[in-house]
Amino acid sequence: MVSVRIATCLAAFAAAVSAAPVLPAENALTYETLNVTDTADRTLRNGERVVFGNGRTTVVSEATYKLLLKLEGVSAETPEIDWDYIKSGEKFAGNYRNGTSLDKRDCSNDISYTVDTKQRFVDWDVQMSPVIIGAGNHGIDITISKSWTVSNGITVSGGFDPSSLYSKLGASFGVDYSRVWTTSQGYLVRATVDDGQTGVVITEPWVNRKYGRTFQGCPGSLRQVGTFMADSHEDGSYEGVSWVSGAITGCIKSQSSIPLTRCHGSGAFR
Repeated sequence: MVSVRIATCLAAFAAAVSAAPVLPAENALTYETLNVTDTADRTLRNGERVVFGNGRTTVVSEATYKLLLKLEGVSAETPEIDWDYIKSGEKFAGNYRNGTSLDKRDCSNDISYTVDTKQRFVDWDVQMSPVIIGAGNHGIDITISKSWTVSNGITVSGGFDPSSLYSKLGASFGVDYSRVWTTSQGYLVRATVDDGQTGVVITEPWVNRKYGRTFQGCPGSLRQVGTFMADSHEDGSYEGVSWVSGAITGCIKSQSSIPLTRCHGSGAFR
């Protein structure tokens, strides 16, 4: 049987993740209407997820989690990166002028941008524990380990310095695009991998992605110098420690070998 047992000490891990943002009152969405369950020492059924928010830890069914995603405007499917859009900026690389002016009124080298597309979605599984092959009558417990990371970032194409976008986009959207979240050892979220199975603890982070174009020059005489893709995660915190918003669950499959491929996304866990 596939099982992910969340121990009573799961409350300690609430210090690392917040994954259920406060929803608008007009949606009439409450813990009661969502059919969530306060966490206790129990076994999660297949498809259930642990989410964190509003100062409490809850377990939701797969159907309820999909409803949360819908109400939050989060796509359950991870879109393909639009590399054609990003690479289209290469043809504007020659428009970029790398220079400085002593005149503060000179705007000819100023960088500006416009956002063409916004996406919000569940990203691929992010590994938070070692991959374990189950064995024995009671399986093998795995816990979250240190140094697994999730980060914001900006990908650019063209001839401009991307560092200028980090500050401009960050100021506009209130996002630190250089932010990195790293797991710490000792958060006692336990997953049980039974004999005949292989599994790992994962998080399913929510991503905000923006595609846009970059320009240089003064208003009225702007020239395009490139394109960009900016990815950011929502920062959720509880009792002072932070992690990205999303859901925590187990990716467990009926196999007794590695590699273990992702349950959501492509590629294999390390």
